[in-house]
Amino acid sequence: MFAQYFGQFLLNRSLVTASQLDQAMSAQKETRVKLGVLAINKGYLSPEQVEEVHQAQTRIDKRFGEIAVNLGYAKEEQISELLSSQQSAHLTLGQTLIDQGTIDYEGFASALALYKKDYSLTDDKFDAIVNGNIEALLEAILTKEGISLHWAMNDYISLFSKNMIRFIDSHIRLEVATGEAATAYEWTAQQPLLSSDRIISRITGIGGSEASFLKLASLYAQEAVEAPDEMMEASVGEFLNLHNGIFLVNLSNRSIELEMEPQSVTRGTELATTTPVKVIIHVDGPQVKFDLIIADLGDLIATNYNREA
Repeated sequence: MFAQYFGQFLLNRSLVTASQLDQAMSAQKETRVKLGVLAINKGYLSPEQVEEVHQAQTRIDKRFGEIAVNLGYAKEEQISELLSSQQSAHLTLGQTLIDQGTIDYEGFASALALYKKDYSLTDDKFDAIVNGNIEALLEAILTKEGISLHWAMNDYISLFSKNMIRFIDSHIRLEVATGEAATAYEWTAQQPLLSSDRIISRITGIGGSEASFLKLASLYAQEAVEAPDEMMEASVGEFLNLHNGIFLVNLSNRSIELEMEPQSVTRGTELATTTPVKVIIHVDGPQVKFDLIIADLGDLIATNYNREA
């Protein structure tokens, strides 16, 4: 995921052109191999076991390797070996740009140093980000933008990033923008989260163009969805429901119990909420572009603590 941010950074700094970056990102995408494929190739897991691990990820917020070890399908040293064999995406991107003659080795090193400086990253924090720590990446983005959110909001956005990578497309980038109201969308998927007594409600949603919803539905369903029909609505709504379900499981593991209403997908922007939108997340990728819309989930957490006390 960091490769997308680093590539955009290079573009914003005029170190590469849009066409050069597109060409490099396409090559980088082709060389990135998922852990399940590597595990099958090594004979560590069977295709059936890989599929079972993937199914488990629809219920719990854990990495592929962690689930495989917990299920007894792989040893920790095998997972470590597979992880080390995965090329770091930003290094693949850098190598591709060097091979294209777009930048040289010194330019690549300077760009990395400049990125760390711009985001005030220590070497340890930078290493965590390039090794896939989404929480650290989100923290760096929020800090740079001067945005402070309740920890529940941070967790929600971080988990959404993980679920996009797991189920939709790993080549995405998130941009955070605060606002009191969502912009106009052709389609909106939404699902209210509720306090345990079902009195307090806060909206979560996805908004975007019809083309974006069709592509999101196709990627999630793993089959072509070409018309704005029940299949599109069901697929996009189910992805939002899956994400919120895992988020509520994570909260339950922290002894915070929330509930959720059934999801709905409708044409237009109208949101079923009496509270303002707290933050809008622009999801930008080569295949999908849409907004994640969230009201203040911190209110629900505070309500839960107060009632427990």
